[in-house]
Amino acid sequence: MTGQTIPIISKPTNWEYYGIYKRFQNVELETMNIAAENANAFEVIKEYASNVVENLNQGLGLIIKGPVGTGKTTAAIAIMKEAVKYKKSPYFISMISLLDKLMSFRDQEERYEFEQRIKNCPLLVLDDLGGEYIGKNKDDSWMLKRIMSIIAERHQRSKSIIITTNLPIKELAERYDQRAIDRIRSTNQIITLLGESLRKEEWRKS
Repeated sequence: MTGQTIPIISKPTNWEYYGIYKRFQNVELETMNIAAENANAFEVIKEYASNVVENLNQGLGLIIKGPVGTGKTTAAIAIMKEAVKYKKSPYFISMISLLDKLMSFRDQEERYEFEQRIKNCPLLVLDDLGGEYIGKNKDDSWMLKRIMSIIAERHQRSKSIIITTNLPIKELAERYDQRAIDRIRSTNQIITLLGESLRKEEWRKS
């Protein structure tokens, strides 16, 4: 992949517009606490971030998987922030929040506008895929179809997705739709983060 031009935006940004709230607003890849066993994985993440414009233009993304607390969400948000520097408009949402939003809309126009945003933004980060519960009742079946529809439409439009998950890829395919997961895998590089929770390490030191 080739290098990028100089970032366009360097001024303070309203990060909440992109779904990035206070806890993660100061995140940068360069200042992340990276476990030794994840050094190579983070080199791949940094390479994606350093070529983020080209990657988004090609509809390429990442699946960042691993145990809780290994830096998956932080890495995804750091990539998003890099995209914003180039006037891209990514959007971050946890799966639990996504389901809550889709279930809570009463105004159909508001639902339509929200779904259009998550289907068409140049980069969508779906955080903690598999962390939400989807059962077998009528409402859960509807939710699963909506999620799969979003993924399918983004794939057809060559729109990038970054997914973070605690689950193995095989389990994702069993829990969701095999075809949808196969679509994601065709355009998304899989990165595995290892080790114990960084948050536990911070608690020990405190």
